[in-house]
Order: sequence, then C-alpha cells, then structure tokens
Amino acid sequence: MGRARGLGALAVSLVVTATVLSATGGAAAAPPTRTSLNPAAVAESVRYLVENYGVSEREALRRLQLQDDAVRLDRVLRAENPGEYGGMWLDQDAGELVVAMTDPAAAEPRLRDLPDRARVRTRAVRTSLADLTAVRDRIAAKVGAGADAVYLPAVSERDNEVVLWERSWVADEKAARGGEPAREADAARRAVAEEPGLTVRARVLAQPRPKAATYPDQGFCHPLSCAGRGPMRGGLRLDLQRDDGTWGGCTAGFNLRSTGGGHPGKGWVLTAGHCMAGKTNNTPTRHNGVPVLQQHGIEKNSYPYDYAALLYVDTPTRQTWLESQPGRNRVLKYCRNGGADSNADTPCGQQATSVDEYITGVHGLAEVKAGWVVCASGSGSNTADYPGAIDTGAGAGYLVGTRCGRVLSTDVGINTDLCARRGDSGGPLFSQVDHTALGILEGSQQDRRGPCFAGELNNYVPIDTILNDIHTRYASLRSTFSVITTPNG
Repeated sequence: MGRARGLGALAVSLVVTATVLSATGGAAAAPPTRTSLNPAAVAESVRYLVENYGVSEREALRRLQLQDDAVRLDRVLRAENPGEYGGMWLDQDAGELVVAMTDPAAAEPRLRDLPDRARVRTRAVRTSLADLTAVRDRIAAKVGAGADAVYLPAVSERDNEVVLWERSWVADEKAARGGEPAREADAARRAVAEEPGLTVRARVLAQPRPKAATYPDQGFCHPLSCAGRGPMRGGLRLDLQRDDGTWGGCTAGFNLRSTGGGHPGKGWVLTAGHCMAGKTNNTPTRHNGVPVLQQHGIEKNSYPYDYAALLYVDTPTRQTWLESQPGRNRVLKYCRNGGADSNADTPCGQQATSVDEYITGVHGLAEVKAGWVVCASGSGSNTADYPGAIDTGAGAGYLVGTRCGRVLSTDVGINTDLCARRGDSGGPLFSQVDHTALGILEGSQQDRRGPCFAGELNNYVPIDTILNDIHTRYASLRSTFSVITTPNG
C-alpha cells in the first residue's frame, strides 16, 4: 500500500462516553478589571464590522467590548470552572459570545454580572476544555509533536474535540530523504486508540502557499520607506537577496528581545522563516536599500513552525534602528482598504495615514477565539503601483498597508479572512482591542494576486508556537525570547 496516507484509516472519529473532570474548588479568583474601549483606538476594527456585517458603529463597538470582556471571562472560567468549561467563540452573524459548558448552569455565577449578559449564550457540550487539552498534550508527547513532526494535535473548541492534523508535505519530505513516515502514522493511531472517552478526529492540514526596493521617501514612516524615521516596527518591508542575485521581499513582524544566557539583551526582528529558506548567501537583509538585518538567524520553515528571528548587522545599526529609539513595541498601521469591492473587503480606517499601534501584550493560540476582529500589516507590492520598489508578485492593484478582518478558526495556526498577497509574509497579526501580538503571516490556501476580493483566506503562525519552539530548539543558549511590549523594552 506504500506510505500510510496520514490517518486516513482514522477518518472515523473515536467517540466514547466522555469522562468529565470535577471542578477543583478553592478560593474564588478576584474579578478581573474591566476597561472601556477607546473608540479611536479600535476605529479600523469598527469599520470592518460596519462594512462586513451592516451594523452601526455603536453596535460594532459593543461587539469589540464583548470581545475584550471575553478575554477575561475565559481566564476566570479556566481557573474557576475547569471541570465544566468547554471554550468560547464569537458569533459575529448573531453578535453574540458563545460559551461552551458541560453544565451550562455552572457558568451563570460568572456571567450574571457581565455588562452585556444578554448577548452571551451558553452551549452544552460533552467534554471540558481541560480534558481536551490534557488529551492533546498526551497525544503530542506520543507522536513527538514539534517542528519536524508529521502529526500535530490541536483542540477545536467549537467542535468540542481534539483534531490530529497531518502535515502530509512533511511526510513526503521525510519519505524523499529515505525516512519512514509510516512509523509516525502507526504511532499516531496508537496514541489515539489509547485515549478512550474523548473525540479525536484525524484531518489533513492544508499547506499554506507562502507569500513571500528602493522606494522614494514619503516624508513619514511608510511600509516601503521608513529609514531614519524611528525604530524598526512590524509592517515594514524587508528585502532579501536570493542566491541567483535577484531580490524578493517579506515583511517585519514584531520586535523581540532576548535576555540572559548566550544572547543577553539582544534585539531581534521576527519574520517568516520561508523568506530565508534555501538561501546560502549572507547578504544583509535591507529596508529600502539600507542593510539592517543579518540574512540568517534563528529560523525554521515548516508550518506552523515558520519563523526567522534576525539580529541586526552590527551594533551601530542596532542602536540606530532600535536601542536609541523610544516606542520599540510598535507596529505600523498604514490603512489600505484596497480591493475592487472595497466595501466588502477587509476595511481598515483613514487611508494612507502613518499611525503606530503599540503592542502591550501577547495572546497564545489557546486564547485566540473564532470570531475575533483582528488586523494585519503587510508590504507586498508591485511596480505598477509602486515604481522603483522591488516587485514581490502581489499584483497590480494591491496596496501595501494594514487591513482588518476576522478569525475564522484556529487549528495549529490562526485562520482569517484577511487579505494578503506575496510579500506580506512575516507581517504582524494583532488585536486592536487589547493591543496584543497574535502571530505572523504564513500564507494562503489561495493563489490570488492584485486587488482584494471577498472570500480571502490567510493563515498566521501563532506567536507562542514560535517562542516555545525557539526555547525548545535552543535550550542550550539559556536565553529567554519575548515580544517587546513596552516602549523601552
């Protein structure tokens, strides 16, 4: 039969009666502080909801406030009701937050004081999130989940199950090198069989297509031209030389800081690993013709482990682009609705205006919920609209900058309806609601070029996946890596 094609034989879910953990009890956690959103700070996210769901600005703001409240509610339910809490998601069609519980009544003490209680509904599910997470972790250990593994388990809160995702392209690569991926398939089957009482579904993970220039100074920080205008930030173009001498472009994601160990106090720039894949030259990575970053660094190219953390080319350059500058936690917000149907596109805000989003926190994949409104910045471009810039293959009519949209789902990555094109790879995904870093752009299930249209689908690598992998792979460095979340971080 050749290589076992993933867990095809496991396509039928293993479903047995669920064993639900009891609540842990203990002292109640102090109620988290609620903050009211500043309408100006979430203007682009409001615009997305207004344009795509036909709601008023007031209703859009209410939904974003509910998204913000949900972050704190999620933490309380995880801590106080681990035996009943099954996860949550935002239903933007209904404008409601859905809270999954094995015993819906158990959620009521946590929900009754919510300001927007009327727009929160519970759904009865069979299995708690704590149980699902424990099963995911046990399976992950048995299949050796990680950057080089064929199988990666993940929790699906909306489906109330564990999904064992097969990266078939990784299996093909291993087979081509003379490996035996069928052994991993056998190990995955055994791992699932050893988990009675919960739903474990096998699915094949689609591989996103990666979306991997001197440009006139615009007089302000522009995605294609920001040299001399403050610190490095997410959303800026990074130009990389290929081995054949030609140039391509990707986008800066977030600024990182390493502390202790082998890299104490170093500043790094995070982008996509596939931008560097296959390059053997050490030509510095540039921004608008200026050498800024080393061509290679700490990198991996195997979605969802697709990242590159790059050091600056030398100390003076690091001083110029980071250490001598305030606001090191910035992401450039340069709004571009774009699209032939811009009203149904992923709208942002006031167009072609350079504004900074200051990142003050990070959400891991488990905290990101379907239905969240999120934004992303990219620098993919073309020579028709940007004469003199390096053409990344984005297609005529696609404009560099920031767009907002919605989280469609999470598996091993963050799947969105945001519009992105070639050259946006590595760009930052963030939430305006609480100013948090979420991920960097991997690519798409589509091969679209030019203006944005309805039905966009792009995938993002979670920040915590990246940082956890760096810490695992480079444990010997004894350095801690984190996203810069303070102005002088």
